[in-house]
Amino acid sequence: QKHALCDIADMVKVLPKATTPKPATSSRVPPMKLEMDVRRFEDVSSEVSTLHKRKGRQSNWNPQHLLILQAQFASSLFQTSEGKYLLSDLGPQERMQISKFTGLSMTTISHWLANVKYQLRKTGGTKFLKNMDKGHPIFYCSDCASQFRTPSTYISHLESHLGFQMKDMTRMAADQQNRVEQEISRVSSAQRSPETIAGEEDTDSKFK
Repeated sequence: QKHALCDIADMVKVLPKATTPKPATSSRVPPMKLEMDVRRFEDVSSEVSTLHKRKGRQSNWNPQHLLILQAQFASSLFQTSEGKYLLSDLGPQERMQISKFTGLSMTTISHWLANVKYQLRKTGGTKFLKNMDKGHPIFYCSDCASQFRTPSTYISHLESHLGFQMKDMTRMAADQQNRVEQEISRVSSAQRSPETIAGEEDTDSKFK
């Protein structure tokens, strides 16, 4: 609102001045019109801001990514000698593997992990993990609502939904990167080939 008022005031300042004197009120923007312009500016700004936030939350996100994050988080839980599970953390290597495979940014992954830990410390549970505050977690599958008592059985179940094992994710990410590079190379070659063909035709016509 402050910036909008400044912009409108600057516009009024640069308006051409009339040669004949007029009442002071004629050279000013009516208060009602000024208020309407500011409100319109605020409405548009809020819509744009909401749109950007919505895009930021939904960009490059799908259910498979969530299952991968949940499986990796479950694998990071630390079991004590008493059989209780404690919160741990994903290291930079694990986060990088997730980022390369899913395309999610490291910032997005860190924000998701921080949010899960905050909920667990505050309430003892999240949508996919309950009873963590007592050290005996209950895991919930977000796809079929099945319940599991140990991280290993929960991870195996998520792997059945994903169609691959988490330990293969590094190899699959490397294969995916190789396919992308091969595709880029193929497209580049296809773009260069018409010029080569045209050059050969010119040379052939000159020879004839």
